[in-house]
Amino acid sequence: WASFLGGSIFHLLTPGVVLSICALLRKLISCADCSGSRLLALLVKLGLFQNAEVEFEPFRNLDQPDLYYEYYPHVYPGRRGSMVPFSMRILHAELQQYLGNPQESLDRLHRVKTVCSKILANLEQGLAEDGGPSSVTPESRQASIQLWRSRLGRVLYSMANCLLLMKDYVLAVDAYRAVIRYYPEQEPQLLSGIGRILLQIGDIKTAEKYFQDVEKVTQKLDGLQGKIMVLMNRAFLHLGQNDFAEAHRFFTEILRIEPTNAVANNNAAVCLLYLGKLKDSLRQLEAMVQQDPKHYLHESVLFNLTTMYELESSRSMQKKQSLLEAVAGKEGDSFNTQCLKLA
Repeated sequence: WASFLGGSIFHLLTPGVVLSICALLRKLISCADCSGSRLLALLVKLGLFQNAEVEFEPFRNLDQPDLYYEYYPHVYPGRRGSMVPFSMRILHAELQQYLGNPQESLDRLHRVKTVCSKILANLEQGLAEDGGPSSVTPESRQASIQLWRSRLGRVLYSMANCLLLMKDYVLAVDAYRAVIRYYPEQEPQLLSGIGRILLQIGDIKTAEKYFQDVEKVTQKLDGLQGKIMVLMNRAFLHLGQNDFAEAHRFFTEILRIEPTNAVANNNAAVCLLYLGKLKDSLRQLEAMVQQDPKHYLHESVLFNLTTMYELESSRSMQKKQSLLEAVAGKEGDSFNTQCLKLA
């Protein structure tokens, strides 16, 4: 999400046009019989963070009495609890970090985490979600426990992302590790992500330990995805050690297994650049974009490609404009045009 800041074409529009777009979105959502949280999600996706904040204002902290079913006993007889979707609470909490207030986001996420933890504790003690006596079947209670465990894991994941944005890497790593408890099936991916964070801050030895843990976990997995993950981690480890030739070898091995792997393709081209093979690097990235633009018109790929155009030729602006035309025909309005370095 951070990549959307300042990058959407909507930042080029006048306030009046933006308001018209918001009105159109409301009408479309109303016709589709969707909840208002869809409008908020769309505004965030389009990078219209201030407009999303305005839409949230009537709901205040999402805990007003009229946002609970008990406030409308004749409309919702017997129903209890909040009418606010969980996804809307997460969006409300995350929004502030996109507006430059990550600490406020973290505070809101902590409040959501506290509620999730309390509800989960009540369920595990055989009580209802609100702490009262429960009359549901064991199967329903178990389903509720699984639901709230996944929600708690989702909140922790958002907190980890927020801490990463704040560059508090130690706490971010701790938060990502905590997520594993609630999403054990994602352990290899989360451990790999932690290792790559550590590579970015220069802690090569600890990153290598995390990658070794990934290899132990993936030994139990079937299929090629585990092997690809291990090879990718080894490649990134060599990148962190400035061993570009060995990193390129691992990325190439991944491409033999999965020729359409965009991450391996992109990074293999970067390795070629650092090995002094600018022409080969350009050829690889251009082939990717031309052969499968729908798959490879990705911001990181285009950023690398435009950087290489600048290194290669004084006519780089013309080539960047050609990329812009390709993007305009394939991508949506939330695409981050800053990656083309047109300014």
